[in-house]
This record gives sequence, structure tokens and C-alpha cells, in this order.
Amino acid sequence: MDPSVTTAVVSRVLRGVSFFSRSKPPVTSSSSTLQHVSGGTPVTSGKKPGVTSVNVAADSQEAQPSYFGYLAGVFSSVLPSVPTQTKINDIETKIKVFARKVSRTDVTARTHALIRKVNLAESLNSRLLRTEEMSRHLLEFPATRSVIAENRAVISKLKKQMRYSNDAALRSESRQCLNLCGQPEPLQGRGIRVLTIDGGGTRGMMGLEVLGAIEKAAGGKKLHELFDHIVGVSTGAIIAVLLAEKQLTVKECTEIYMDISQKLFNQGRLSGVSGLLRNHSYYNTSMWVDILKQVIGPNVRVLDSARREGAPKLSIISCIVNAPQLQPFVFRNYEHAPGYYSHYRGGCQHFLWQAIQASAAAPGYFEEVTLGSVLHQDGGVLANNPAAVGMHEAKNIWPDEQLQCLVSVGNGRSVTELELTSTRKSTRLQDKISKIVDSATDTELVNISMGDLIPAGSYFRLNPYMSFPYTLDEINPEKLAQMRHDAKLYVRRNRRKIEAATVQLMKSPTVLQQLQRKGTELRKEYLPWQRS
Repeated sequence: MDPSVTTAVVSRVLRGVSFFSRSKPPVTSSSSTLQHVSGGTPVTSGKKPGVTSVNVAADSQEAQPSYFGYLAGVFSSVLPSVPTQTKINDIETKIKVFARKVSRTDVTARTHALIRKVNLAESLNSRLLRTEEMSRHLLEFPATRSVIAENRAVISKLKKQMRYSNDAALRSESRQCLNLCGQPEPLQGRGIRVLTIDGGGTRGMMGLEVLGAIEKAAGGKKLHELFDHIVGVSTGAIIAVLLAEKQLTVKECTEIYMDISQKLFNQGRLSGVSGLLRNHSYYNTSMWVDILKQVIGPNVRVLDSARREGAPKLSIISCIVNAPQLQPFVFRNYEHAPGYYSHYRGGCQHFLWQAIQASAAAPGYFEEVTLGSVLHQDGGVLANNPAAVGMHEAKNIWPDEQLQCLVSVGNGRSVTELELTSTRKSTRLQDKISKIVDSATDTELVNISMGDLIPAGSYFRLNPYMSFPYTLDEINPEKLAQMRHDAKLYVRRNRRKIEAATVQLMKSPTVLQQLQRKGTELRKEYLPWQRS
């Protein structure tokens, strides 16, 4: 990283600290959140304008470092808060929400009643209606999946509906219901195949170049067919959804991705600084939401992406910022196996566009995202390399399976990251702050740990080197061309590694594995209370 760039940015931020501390008093906010049990979605009542930290723009887009947006997290405790714009009527209006209390006994009784209804349903319409009713119940009360999974008759019926029904709607609904019960479809490979994609803004095109090489090495097979679980954070979340839910080729994904970048980051400096001071968003968040709804769909839930046959599991990672400590939040299109629980909070009831917006809400670039009682920021603030989170989730989805292959794709690494830039015995305050920010978004420490823990031949980290510290919002045609050149050069130099990863991904299960999986499935169906 150019020291002059870091000095300019940090100096400007420190000047902003002094200015705001003189001119703005602290602003407080109050909100009351009640959980409506029957709806399953938190409802916020009497919500005041959100209070977040202030970010200050760099002098120019050219000088803006790639980690600029993450400076907000460093100064959140120093700068006074500034409220976002909200209509006065919305501020003064208070919505009274009454939570309907439901006892555990009532929920269990309702669960058993639904099981009986599904088992007794005979006509097509009745089976579809009862299966939909059970899916809604599982969304509302996820913990009841253990009760349903223990009933071998209902699980067997749902599997038969999914495999043999002539009605596409019933097959999809049965697949979703089984998914919510923690009953995924059998793996198609020798083990679990996981793809994780880092954050990085427009540098995502470098990762797409690597993914295109994997697709080509696999004979044109789409990536959603090669992986059982796809995980993305920030810009990687966008790519993950296009690959897993839209089931696009890498070429189609690249075209959409670059079109989004050109529309979103082509903005004047004056409007950017104005938005930054007004609501902490250099870029137009409303436009970003509109683009997401247009590309992804306004009413597609995260869970809906698993309704298709053979669809991979999808994890989108954001960062919770209104908790005592920063922690990951995982938007999932699945539930874990009964008796297995994730260390991370998450859910599957949100819309896909909301999940992407939350995962890519880089501080200073876009506004924070409030979903229910949770305030989200860019997942890259905490887990810019989501490989470890993805592995944890995968082991809870398929607890009886071993890892076949983990492919971790990065979106650019500076060639000077490991070089000593000075022989000084001490550092300036600006340098200290920039190092803290760099460490928060580092991806290579996770890479080193995963390489030590995962067996040789099963882990492949593919992270192109950058000849220039490209910014997160880079849209300069010359810089983009150089970025693409860097990625292509990396692919050529790592051809054997990419081919080895593809060979590992395409290994089919052995006959012994097929027999073992069949035995495990029968054991779960007829002896559901036993765990391996």
C-alpha cells in the first residue's frame, strides 16, 4: 500500500473527527422491538432514525485505498453519531405490536397434529396444502424439526413426494420441507464440496476469472453442479447467488456483475460526499436496492433458492454490529441436521436481495441494514475470507460426511503485502490505524489455518496477485483491464493447481460409499433417534 495514500486518507479522517466533535452534539435513539411469534419476523415499533458512525471521503477516487470504507469501524467510538434522514411522520408514528405467547406444549401439540395431517393426506391438493403448512410451521418454529425428523413415516412420505410425484410444485415443496427438517439430498460426490468466495468490491472480477478457469477445466459444467455448498461474503455474496440461485455460467455472471458495478459506482464526488455526511453512504443505497431487486427478484427468499433439484446449499455472511461484540450472521437456504447447531446466528426467512445488501453494506460505501432487531454491515469487516465459517456450516449440514474438496477463491492480494517497507523503530498514528484496518479485513491468516487443518489435496486457495492496489469501487477502464490481465496471468501460472482442484471436485462416490450412504439413510429413516 502506498504510504502517501494511507497518510492522506487517515489525515483527512482525523480532521473530520476534530470538525464533528466541535459542531455536532451526540444524538441518541430509542427503539422498541417485539417478536411476533406467529409471523416469525421481528417487528420494530416506534423506531427512531438509526444511529451509526461517520465516515469521511478521501480527496479523490484515485487516492482512495481499497480498505477505505472499513475506517468507520475504527472511529465509531470516537465520532458523535449523526441520524439518517427519516420522514417526521415515520418518527412520530408508533405501532403497537402485541406478541402472542405460545407455550412449548402448544407448539409440540401443533407439530404432532401437522404430522398426522401430512401422513393422512391422499389427494394431490391435500398433500400440497399440508406440506406447505408444515413448511410454514418449520419456518416459524425451527426447533420443531427434531420432532418431525424423528417421525419416520412423515419423513418417508416427504421423500417419496420429492422423488416420485408427477407434480412439480409438490416435489419442490417437499424438498423445501425436508430441507427445513435438516434432511438434505444425498451428496453426488465422494464427500462435501465447498466453494467460498471472498469480498473485494469490483475486484470480484479477478475471482470470476479463476472460477471461469475451473468451469473450463470441468468441461463447461456449471459451478452449481460441482459444489454442494457455496459461501459468499460482500462481493462474493453477489457472485454466490448468481452461481447458486440463478445457476448462471461464469461468463453470464461476469457480464451482470460488471454491469452492476458500472451503474452503481458511476457517481459524482459532490453527491457522494453529501450522502456520506447525511447518512454515512457515499453511494446511493436506494439505487443499490433497486438494482438488487431487478437482478435477483423482489420476492425471492433465501430459502427459495433450495427448491430446485440439485441446488447447492447457500450461505451469505454479514456482520452484526449492534451486539456487544462483532459477530457473523449467516443467511442460509437450509437448516442444520437435528441435534447439530451452528455457532453463528442466522436465518432463512429473509429475501435474497436483503441478504446481499446486508453482506455488502461496506461502512462508508452503503448504509447499514436493519432486519428485525439486527443491524448488519459488510461481512468482510469480520470474515472477509469465509472459508472457516463455510466449513463449520457444512459439517453441521452433513455431519456423517467427510470433506472432499474446499476451494477458497480470493479477489486479489497485493504483491507487496509481505514486504518490509521501512526500517523505522516506531510508527505514526496513521500507520497504526491503517494496520488495524488491514488486519480486520485480512484473508491470508484464515488461509494458513485452513491449510494446516485440512488434509493435503482437499484444500485449494486461489487468490490472484494484484500489480496495483485497486480500490473496492474501481471502474476506470484501464485499471479494470489491468485487473483482468493480473487475474489471467495468475490463472496461467497456476494452471496445474486449478486442474488438480477440478479433478478432486469431479471424483464420484465409490460403490462402498454408495452402500454406506444408503445404510445411513435407512438408519435415519427407521432409527431416527440414533446419532452416528
